[in-house]
Amino acid sequence: MKRILLFIITLVVIKFGAYSQIDFGNLEEYQLYRPDSTYNVWSVTVGYGPVIYYTDVIDHTIFPQSNLKFGPTVQVARQFGRSWALEGQFIMADMYGQKYQRYFKGDFREASVNVKAYLNQLIMGGPMRDKWNIYGKLGLGMNFFRSAQFSQIDDLPLFVSDVYTIPSGYPTSYADWDWDNDLLVKGYDRQTFEKTSRQRELVVPIGIGVRYRLNNSFDLGVETSMRNLLADNLDVDMTGADNDSYMYTSFSVTYKIGRRNRRHSSWTYKDFNLDYQRQRARDPMIARLDSLRQQLDHLAASDSVVSDTTTIHTEKVIRRETFTASVFFGFDRSDITQRSHRTIAGVARYMKDNPDVRIRIRGYTDDRGSYEYNLGLSERRCRAVVDVLVRDYGIDESRFEVEPKGKEILLSDTRRLAPRGVHLVNRRVDIIQIFE
Repeated sequence: MKRILLFIITLVVIKFGAYSQIDFGNLEEYQLYRPDSTYNVWSVTVGYGPVIYYTDVIDHTIFPQSNLKFGPTVQVARQFGRSWALEGQFIMADMYGQKYQRYFKGDFREASVNVKAYLNQLIMGGPMRDKWNIYGKLGLGMNFFRSAQFSQIDDLPLFVSDVYTIPSGYPTSYADWDWDNDLLVKGYDRQTFEKTSRQRELVVPIGIGVRYRLNNSFDLGVETSMRNLLADNLDVDMTGADNDSYMYTSFSVTYKIGRRNRRHSSWTYKDFNLDYQRQRARDPMIARLDSLRQQLDHLAASDSVVSDTTTIHTEKVIRRETFTASVFFGFDRSDITQRSHRTIAGVARYMKDNPDVRIRIRGYTDDRGSYEYNLGLSERRCRAVVDVLVRDYGIDESRFEVEPKGKEILLSDTRRLAPRGVHLVNRRVDIIQIFE
């Protein structure tokens, strides 16, 4: 059954691989996860779906030919950050399996606590296409069930001696049973067949699921999980070599509790700019360079320069206000995002206030792809910025100098710094004032 679950996981990953591209360049502020901001974190999920049993008394390998059972589920989850959640789940369903001339039937109630990990958040930093989330889950729970074995000939409950013979000299799982007078039951009295307290067994759920975001309040989902009992008695056949298990697949609707104008944190994106700033703060070399830069600025601001111990030359220092800005792009993209339009508007305002200023537009890419392709991509990014300034703001095109650099100069060397490098900061256009 592990191979079946692995096969399902592989299918899900392949199917949604085409959606894995995340365009970080087009993200709005409300889509980015910031630890000091507030998000919706609670959710309630209701679902319904089939339960397939893998016990000793079954006549199927993967899917039953008949008597497929269905059951509901309710889940309450609390999200922690973008990637992790703690979930409480309840499932109930009828049970059935048949083999040779006998069958078992019953029902169960299961309660479990599960840890959920959103795989696309951990691997890619956000939802896929802002619509899809894939998660895995692992938990521990308790199954409360009643079951009994019956004859397919007359539908009467079976005694131990109807199915098994007494082994001579060997221990057996039915050693404390009355072979002739005890019925093959769990959760019932063995001799009167009256209901007693349910049989309790530990269960370990492991599964994978997919969520589709409808809006800030509702998601649609499908989830499949293998739920492994730590016992071999679900069908009251305790002679097998493996413990019993069952696979539950549910189709669900999730309500994300909270304000409708606020995102659930599982549907937010990693803020790579914030991550880049944190990396700078942790890097001792960058801290040293910043310190040296401050010292140079302090020396440049001095009104007098001492050339030797006897002669003092006073020099006038002319300080110029330097204008710079940066526009960032998505992977293999050259279109201008809404956030970038705000940056370019600031450039246009500065150029109109200073009509003699000339600007250098210098474009870059990350290190993925050939040199020639990235050189062309960086030029397209430069032209996109210039086109907006000329077309939308009426700035004279002769005031711009375009310098496409491709992947020649990386602000964050993602190969050398792997896995710490940040591709996003390399996909940009720098806007720099020219001094002549």
